[in-house]
Amino acid sequence: MLHLKNKHHLDFPHITFPSLHSMQLSPVADDDDELTAAIVNDPMDHDDNWQLGDPDTKELEKFWSTVEEDVKNDPEWTDFSKDNV
Repeated sequence: MLHLKNKHHLDFPHITFPSLHSMQLSPVADDDDELTAAIVNDPMDHDDNWQLGDPDTKELEKFWSTVEEDVKNDPEWTDFSKDNV
């Protein structure tokens, strides 16, 4: 039978952290680069200027039926609707 003996003793250094109240973040320096300029100059409400059109229901139905077939052909797929019957 295999017997393990505790011959190793690992000493880890004691780590102390200063008080979290004394930690302060420095202000971010403005690099005046292209990304910073684009963020500053980008209007804040640009995401609100879109409208939905009429959906292509035939294309959506075609896509969804292929998704259903892919899922049903998956060997690990489980039909949970059969559990409630």
